Amino acid sequence: MTARTRRGSDHPFAAPLLLIATHASGRTAEALATAAAAGPASSRRTSARLARLALALEAPEVAARLLDSHPPIASDARDLALRGQLALALGEYTAARTYLLQAGRLERRMRWSGMVTKVEAELALLDPAWGPRLPASSSRALPTPARPAPGRILHLLTNSLPYRPSGYGVRAQHVALCQRDVGLDPEMVTRAGFPGNEGTTGVGVSDTIDGVTYHRLSPGLEPGLTIERVAQSTAAGLLDLVAQRRPVLLQPTTNYVNAQIALAVGEAAALPVVYEVRGFLEQTWISQMGEGAESSERYTAVRAIETACMRRATGIVTLSETMRADIVERGGIDPERVAVIPNGVDVDRFVPGRRDEALAARLGIAATDTVVGYISSFVRYEGIGCLIEAAARLRQRGRNVVLLLVGDGAARSELEAIAARTGLDRDGGVIFTGRVPHVEVERYYRTIDIFVVPRTNDRVSRLVTPLKPFEAMAMAKALVVSAVPALLEIVREDETGRSFPAEDPAALADAIEALVDDPAARRRMGEAARAWVSDHRTWAHNGQRYLELYQRLGVV
Repeated sequence: MTARTRRGSDHPFAAPLLLIATHASGRTAEALATAAAAGPASSRRTSARLARLALALEAPEVAARLLDSHPPIASDARDLALRGQLALALGEYTAARTYLLQAGRLERRMRWSGMVTKVEAELALLDPAWGPRLPASSSRALPTPARPAPGRILHLLTNSLPYRPSGYGVRAQHVALCQRDVGLDPEMVTRAGFPGNEGTTGVGVSDTIDGVTYHRLSPGLEPGLTIERVAQSTAAGLLDLVAQRRPVLLQPTTNYVNAQIALAVGEAAALPVVYEVRGFLEQTWISQMGEGAESSERYTAVRAIETACMRRATGIVTLSETMRADIVERGGIDPERVAVIPNGVDVDRFVPGRRDEALAARLGIAATDTVVGYISSFVRYEGIGCLIEAAARLRQRGRNVVLLLVGDGAARSELEAIAARTGLDRDGGVIFTGRVPHVEVERYYRTIDIFVVPRTNDRVSRLVTPLKPFEAMAMAKALVVSAVPALLEIVREDETGRSFPAEDPAALADAIEALVDDPAARRRMGEAARAWVSDHRTWAHNGQRYLELYQRLGVV
């Protein structure tokens, strides 16, 4: 018998191994593009292997192109399960449930059963009629006679400091502090299971941060529960807490899960609810998936349930005028009930100062280098790839610039690949620090000369203003931002900063170069930026804004 030898390109493992190797070398985007191009001509088995790898690399659109060339096999449990996983990643929950149920009937596997349970829980909470099961009588929530504690507000959060250091937690802490400064009595409440669900164990049912009380609902709740089980446990815990703490108001913070819980408990306990909308998570998801995902079941359902929660709330707080306009345009929401209480900054903590020479030396930054930097999570809509390309152009023009990128995230390997492709990673042109402790972030700001916020032109970037620009402005840094509405709200052109067309590295390079060549303009803009945030964007200002909203709504 004569042995047959397969050509390398036809071997069922050749394409998957090439994808893995290319990804491992930091060229994930190239790997996925190659897989997508090769997929339609591949065998069913090879396409399935490539699709699984694409899903693992969080590229469901590539997995979809690979599987589209091969129809489903109704008798193949693994094929059906793979398509169920793909549908889930694409936000098509009903299709995901159908595929996974079919796979489970053919071949019983705990993993597929667990995925079905997860999908059904997600679908349940996206139903406007969903609500947690609360006692038929709310008598245990508010004893009779119930005398609310004056000015006491319970804020419901998904997570918080110190266990999750993020802008979400930083704002929550400052909301509590600024409310306390105007005579209110805020207390923070985190969802059931936090922080145990993030690997932190041994946490009690409450702790205190700078005098602010944080109630931890079931902090040791079993990890891995469905979102519906977590929501149910949170609602029960919040109802008990209402009985104990006797607030005058409930204030859930993004997302709709927190809002649904607070609205149900508020109805049971006859308490008003102010929903703090800090972002539009359906838009954040679109920024990761692409505009075509707007037709998905997930996008449509999340936007609908968020809108329903906004309509039911007594009042709404949001972060910018662009966000307020989006909320009002949804319809059925009185503009008078929507208050803009923007992100702010502690100008007593974030103060200008000389470059941290010890840190600069450790990072390999020379005294003659102009440091261009950004501090953020590394996700696609931050536009950091555009900033890397702009910095590479400046180095090619002979400018002594060093790009300092502080943070980490899912896009890091792709960003490192861009730095390698453009040559910026040679001779210290770019520094990736990884995450740094929040208490040290000022040292990194002081090391930066020009702070760039290069957000993309995605809808989420056009609507939501990030926290970091305010910190940079308080540190008197020259600011360059992409020209999206949410960022143009905070920059006065050539006065407190400069803007450039989003996703245009050539224009960004020109904007940065002008400031590299003009240190006096950097100083002038930095001083004006600090003056502006001191007058308009301090956390201290926000306390009065909250108080005025509550008084207007008649809840305090």
